[in-house]
Amino acid sequence: MTHVPVKGQPFTVSMGLRTMAADQWIEIDEHFETELAQKRQLLQTRRAEVFGALPQGLLASTEVLEKLVDYLPEQFPQRYSAPIEIDDSAHPLEAASLLVQEDLAIMSPQDGQWVLTAAAVCFPSRWELSAKIGANMHGIHEPVPHYEERIGKATDSMFDKLTPDRPVWRINWTVLDSPELFQPSATGRKARTHRRWTAEEFGAAMYFRTERQTLWKLPKSGAVLFTIRTYRESLSSLDRRYPEFRGHLGQTLVTTSVETRRYKGWAPMWADLMEWTGQSH
Repeated sequence: MTHVPVKGQPFTVSMGLRTMAADQWIEIDEHFETELAQKRQLLQTRRAEVFGALPQGLLASTEVLEKLVDYLPEQFPQRYSAPIEIDDSAHPLEAASLLVQEDLAIMSPQDGQWVLTAAAVCFPSRWELSAKIGANMHGIHEPVPHYEERIGKATDSMFDKLTPDRPVWRINWTVLDSPELFQPSATGRKARTHRRWTAEEFGAAMYFRTERQTLWKLPKSGAVLFTIRTYRESLSSLDRRYPEFRGHLGQTLVTTSVETRRYKGWAPMWADLMEWTGQSH
C-alpha cells in the first residue's frame, strides 16, 4: 500500500485536495497484470455492473483515451510501447480503462451541474455504478453522511474552478472485511456478532482500503476525468510495517459519527475494531 492517510487526526468529511504533478498521475505496481486481467474478465462477464456511458460522455471518453495513449509510453516506456494498440470496436473509455489499474469516471457539465456521463469502475467499494450514471454530484453522494451540509456546494465550486493545467488528487479510505477489489453493494458485510475475535484473528481478517483519486479537467470537452486507484492491505500487515498505524487508526475512528459508522458498515465489527486499536479501555 502506497498511501496510509490516517495519522490520528479527527475524522472529517472534506475534499482534502492536493496539487498533482503530471508525472504523478498514474501509479503502476506489481499487481498490474493481475488487476488488468480482472478488469478484462469483469468487462466480459459483468459489464453492466462495471461500465456505463451516456452519449454525452463520448467526446470526453475519446479525449481520455487519447490522453492515456500519449502519456503512458512517455512516463512508462518499460511498460508501454508506442504506439499503443487499441481495440477500435470498444467504447473509448472501456479501452482506456484496460490500459491502467485505475478506474475511470467522467463528470460532464450539464445545466449548471456536474453529471456522471461515463464510467468504467471495476473495483467499487460497495456501491452500484448503474445507480449513479446520469446523476449529478449531489445524487451520487446522497447516501454519504454529512456530505451535503459540509462539502456539497464546495465540491461543485471546486469542479467549476478546475483547469487543465492544475490537476489535483485526494485520498479516501475505509476498513472492510474482505480483500476483494470488486465489491459492489450487493456484497454483504459479514456480521461479527456470533463470536469474539482474538486480536490476531481480527487484524488478519480485516482490510484497510484506500482510494487515491485524481481529478483532471479535459481541455476539449470541458469534462473532468476522475480516476480511482484502489489499494488494500490487512490491518495486521500495516501494523507490522507501521507501528504507529494501529493507534492512529483508533484515534481517528473514535471521532466518527454514528451515521458514518453505519454508512461505512463498521457497526458489526465496531467492538472488535475498537479493541484492536486500543480504544476499548
